[in-house]
Amino acid sequence: MTIPRLGWWWVATPVLLVGVLAFGLGYVRGAGFVMAGGLLLAALIRAVLPTDLSGGLVVRSRVVDVATMTLLGLALAVITASLDLSPRR
Repeated sequence: MTIPRLGWWWVATPVLLVGVLAFGLGYVRGAGFVMAGGLLLAALIRAVLPTDLSGGLVVRSRVVDVATMTLLGLALAVITASLDLSPRR
């Protein structure tokens, strides 16, 4: 049994981890945009690289993977942009 390689998964994952770290530090809006960018980067990698190089980004067919990550990234960007982060009284 061969362990599958992660391929280019390592390029998008640190971006997502930076977003999680930023969220933990209280930078909610910045974290949302960084995580959205990470998802869009993952979608781009999955779209342009062959399946054997995409590694950990391969879940279903290329079209489904790219569509899912793109829609999640865009939805997260829109939700992040629409957040009202002003303090409440």
